[in-house]
Amino acid sequence: MSTVYFDEVGEFNLDRVTKLLAGIPGGVYKAVGSAVKRSAQHGLTVGMKIVSEEYAIGQSELKSHTRHVNTIVKDGAGSYEVTFGYRGNVIPLIRFDTRIGKDGRVTTRVLRKSARETLDHAFVAHVGAHTGIFERETKQRTPIKELFGPSAVQAFYAQEETVDKMDDAIRKTYESRIEHEITRVLNGWGV
Repeated sequence: MSTVYFDEVGEFNLDRVTKLLAGIPGGVYKAVGSAVKRSAQHGLTVGMKIVSEEYAIGQSELKSHTRHVNTIVKDGAGSYEVTFGYRGNVIPLIRFDTRIGKDGRVTTRVLRKSARETLDHAFVAHVGAHTGIFERETKQRTPIKELFGPSAVQAFYAQEETVDKMDDAIRKTYESRIEHEITRVLNGWGV
């Protein structure tokens, strides 16, 4: 899981948010939690756009295999630490640019810039309710293993440039959202 710390972001660092919302029970959790959630969603959108330009898969498929995790912790001194990150599972190879010929041969590519590659020993199978690309582990009929591409999170962190763009988008969104969330909690809107 990747982690971004929000301890001193812009003019609304966590100490200031804590002081502004000290008299409201759970106010810090509500304001910061909402701002972080919106920031995480925006960061995910930015990351998905970059990754889908490089990998041969759509943004909606990437998003369906990714989720963000927020943690707000208050320590003994009364200060808060906010972390969040992304988690995701590896994506089945059939979800990438994969084609099955009439003869049953599987050709696929994971990166957009690479050419399609024929997988000589791979086949399509329906296992339970899931359809995937499988390969035999031995010369025997079983066992078989499913073939996967990277997870969206692995794709994010494959390039430092993607991580930097996501972090910048997350921080800018947090800075713009935290003021709105503080006002919302102070006025009792939607609380």
